[in-house]
Amino acid sequence: MATLDKFLGPASPDLLDPDYAVAVARYNGDIYWLLSDRDNWVLDLKKWRDDFVAAGHQVPELNEAAAQRSGIATVDQDTVEEFLSAPVIHKLKLQFLRQALLERYPNAQSWWDVGFLFPIAFIDFDNKRFAAFYHNGPRLERYVPDGWTGELVDFANSYSEDVFPAKDKFWIVDGRDLLQELNERGRALEASRAKKTDD
Repeated sequence: MATLDKFLGPASPDLLDPDYAVAVARYNGDIYWLLSDRDNWVLDLKKWRDDFVAAGHQVPELNEAAAQRSGIATVDQDTVEEFLSAPVIHKLKLQFLRQALLERYPNAQSWWDVGFLFPIAFIDFDNKRFAAFYHNGPRLERYVPDGWTGELVDFANSYSEDVFPAKDKFWIVDGRDLLQELNERGRALEASRAKKTDD
């Protein structure tokens, strides 16, 4: 990852390359914040590859695609430890993400201004569940291992405290939900724009 050094240094405007995305993993009751290429959040590469082949696209062989993530074709409860330690998966500290958000929060007009900090996936290895929440890119929730559930859902707000505790959400600061506040700012901005259009 060419921009990882920039990412792990002081928070800067070019914090993330758009090809990379943040995800959350829950394993043995612990929450992990992760950064990797968006394609690495596709848990079952075989299913993904099969869809491309069925659509008539030429794609690399499965072993070539899996080689990019330490040879792991299917990320599941049997490969989780190997996956979490793969060189292409970078663990992030909650405090780093919180600080990056706090630096940008005063000038952010909505979630869209800081969306690159927020996770696009919640991988729950404990319950064999994958949740995706994103506005573009591959349909991650379609490519889950057999026996898993995949869904497109706002896991940041809908998952219960026992699955995704508030203490593990970097946008909860001193009891304030900065994500909710950013969403409210965005709605107010849209309402203001709509009113100007009507006038």
